Amino acid sequence: MEQIGALKMRYFGRKTASYYERMHNVLLPTTIEDFRPVIKSAKGVWVTDVDGNKFLDFTSQVGIVVDHVSEDVVSAVQEQASRALGIISNDFQFASVHSKGILLGEEVSPVKLAEELIKLTPVPYPKKVLFEVSGATAVNAAIKICRAAQPKKDCFGAFEKAFHGRHGPSLDISSSKLIHKFLHQESSQVIRYPFPNANMSLDAYKKKLFYAPPSDIFNAFFVEIVQGEGGINIPNLKALNWLHRLVKSIGGLFVVDEVQTGLGRTGKMFASEYLDEPPDMIVLSKALGAGVPIGAVVTRTDILPNGTIPQSAHSGTMPACPLAVAAALANLHFMQDEDLVRRSAEMGKYLRSRLRKIADSFPVITDVDSLGGLMIRVEFATKMAADKAIIECLNQEPGLLLIEAGDKTIRFMPPLTVSKDEINLALSIFKKAIQTLV
Repeated sequence: MEQIGALKMRYFGRKTASYYERMHNVLLPTTIEDFRPVIKSAKGVWVTDVDGNKFLDFTSQVGIVVDHVSEDVVSAVQEQASRALGIISNDFQFASVHSKGILLGEEVSPVKLAEELIKLTPVPYPKKVLFEVSGATAVNAAIKICRAAQPKKDCFGAFEKAFHGRHGPSLDISSSKLIHKFLHQESSQVIRYPFPNANMSLDAYKKKLFYAPPSDIFNAFFVEIVQGEGGINIPNLKALNWLHRLVKSIGGLFVVDEVQTGLGRTGKMFASEYLDEPPDMIVLSKALGAGVPIGAVVTRTDILPNGTIPQSAHSGTMPACPLAVAAALANLHFMQDEDLVRRSAEMGKYLRSRLRKIADSFPVITDVDSLGGLMIRVEFATKMAADKAIIECLNQEPGLLLIEAGDKTIRFMPPLTVSKDEINLALSIFKKAIQTLV
């Protein structure tokens, strides 16, 4: 789309136009918007499109990127590709010791990755890991684990505007947008509860929660501590902790979907660390594989009969494939070596404060907030204003990649390696774009 309304897109060159023409001929629609740049390469916080235009990526590709094309991750993936590629780890386990790079002398295997996740996650012991290929499939696996833990309880709880996936049971418990359910047939009983927004007091939230979950049928509550697709909604932690205690008091499980918030995104390794008490289960994906598809469920095992699930009750071809395992292990090392959780907290605080200064000068921005780290909500007065701001940021030189959340919110989610200079450049681009809205 070379032009949106009266605005001609600066970066929309011949190669971009040709690509989108071909795309419309062969691909069924998903969430692709044909005004966005077609990315050719990426490094650090920067991406370059097929026509040679450069953009700061402040989406992290909706949270999967810790650092675009990290040399440590690339080296680990390359070495693993030379050793073993097509291993179905649910049928044949694999293990090899790497001879170079960040994983020098370390075993690369599903067991090693599970051991690392068990050490890192705040889920109580005893605990084990079940691997999957994505966030949605990991949520589906988590629901299976909940059913194995409490087979006579078939009702689940989730928040209004929740997003947990786009197919199967993960879509049953989602509700962020009606279009997501258009081709879906519900198969789970779900009770929907209001999200405890930060601007709502605990007393007000208790009054809004008209009824407690029914203890005789209630299995588990699935929670995003910061709602992603629903609008980067920030919780009142007192209210969320009260709800956590309520769920546990009636025998329910408390499952935290950390697909978007996990691995440093909110200024802690896991957003679950903001809770007073740990969850029973954490679901991971996105940033775990640094761009290589992988999902994981880390669960308490003392909630399960005999501490496990039945053999063959869950499996799949691609979970914990060799490349994904190598990428995830290298990524976890890279994050710890570069102290990226602390960096996320510091850079997130700086970015949020600067965004609030911009908001003070432009009434079209109605709110800037975050729980912490580099997952920041910028809410606009209207959806039209938010959409136009995204497009105007693309049209600057260099451009700035941003993506929406909810109805009229833009999320600022740069890679965790972002520098203060890169933040300042992004803010100057954003400010120029906002000036066109006035």
